[in-house]
Amino acid sequence: MERKLVSEKELLCFLNKELQKAGQHENCHFESIVRMKIDDRTGCNWAASTVQCNEGIGNICPPDAERIVTMAKVKFNVR
Repeated sequence: MERKLVSEKELLCFLNKELQKAGQHENCHFESIVRMKIDDRTGCNWAASTVQCNEGIGNICPPDAERIVTMAKVKFNVR
């Protein structure tokens, strides 16, 4: 599957929309995208930063965030 090229802003928008759809993450968001100098072994050229949660939600966000990033890394590369 070929990855769609998107801007960092578009990718962050996608990641944050998916996080909101996952539920219980109203006050959480991905902060930035880190462009890698060398593609990873799968051909992906980015990594997501940590998820920022404004209200100590605990361990709810990390599993959903990881699932969303894993899915997005298959679909997208950053221009």
